[in-house]
Amino acid sequence: MVVLPNKHDEDIYEMLSEKAKEFMKESDKSELDAAWKNHAEFIKRYPFREHPELIDKLTPDSVYKKGAEDYFFLWVEHKTKDLGAIFTYGGLVYPNAVANLDKFKKLLKIAVDDTKPLRKKIDAPWEEIKGFGGDKLIAKKIIFLYYPDKVVPIFNTDHLERIIESLGIGEEELERRAKESYGKEYDNLTLGERYELLNGILLDLKNSVKELKDWDNVYFMRFLYSICPDLKRSIKRSRPNIIPLLPRGALFSPVDELGVACLFFMYHDKLGFLYIVKVSNKFPDVKAIDENGELVSIELEYRASDFIDHNHPSEECDYIVCWENDLKEKPVIKFPRIISLKDKIMSSINKEEGEAKKE
Repeated sequence: MVVLPNKHDEDIYEMLSEKAKEFMKESDKSELDAAWKNHAEFIKRYPFREHPELIDKLTPDSVYKKGAEDYFFLWVEHKTKDLGAIFTYGGLVYPNAVANLDKFKKLLKIAVDDTKPLRKKIDAPWEEIKGFGGDKLIAKKIIFLYYPDKVVPIFNTDHLERIIESLGIGEEELERRAKESYGKEYDNLTLGERYELLNGILLDLKNSVKELKDWDNVYFMRFLYSICPDLKRSIKRSRPNIIPLLPRGALFSPVDELGVACLFFMYHDKLGFLYIVKVSNKFPDVKAIDENGELVSIELEYRASDFIDHNHPSEECDYIVCWENDLKEKPVIKFPRIISLKDKIMSSINKEEGEAKKE
């Protein structure tokens, strides 16, 4: 067990206690009820921790099938996202698990093996399946779903480190703990060892503060993000601020996909799409002719990441037109070009206002 240093104990506990009281007043824990029901349904459908032998019965279609309404990774990434979100370009990555099904089954058995510590589960060779390596977000999410009482669902290692630092646990303390637990410096820890250490620190904190003890780890995760000032992430996306786009307030920034559609049809020519050929309520939303005279496919979304959440096939789309591009990275392989209306339109309006002032 990771033990907090005495000189930090009281200050950290008192700070967390006060902030927990504030958080409980401002949040509604019952909002997670539906998410936990989905988790129960996931475990019912895929009871691999209790019955690992059922992993051998997984078929390619039950692991991933584009457009289907029920498969393993649909539950892992989308139907349980309110418990902890990952963005993996799944439609581009999950077929690799199908193509390496035997390898994936072996890794899944490791993930649900009660005899293996957290670090061993994460350090298993997930990287042998393309798209499953790196920070191993998919592996961490799977492990969390089967061990929700033992894993805090913060899957991004950088986020974990920054939260730990914001709580007053610095590099020297991490170095001490790394050497004490694993016999080496923190920077030399494997990804699994590092995640296990940081996760353990958070769980010990949670169990040491009266107000936090009875919280589930998802509610605790949301609390931690709320008190970390340098992480601009909202676990439950709040209603966006509405700002006027035009001086007279005739048009305001959109709050949903329908608003994006309205803006697109007003500004499509300025975005490089000269003619609208077809509009549909099915994917893709729009067929248009671009400046080169080419027929292109366009999907309208409020946020760029919604394209991934909706499980759209990227190979069948040329452009994502959205209000806000919240994707920091694009996959290496083909992915639609992203056009952010927020950037394009605001830039255009500011330019027009500047020219008007000159006149």
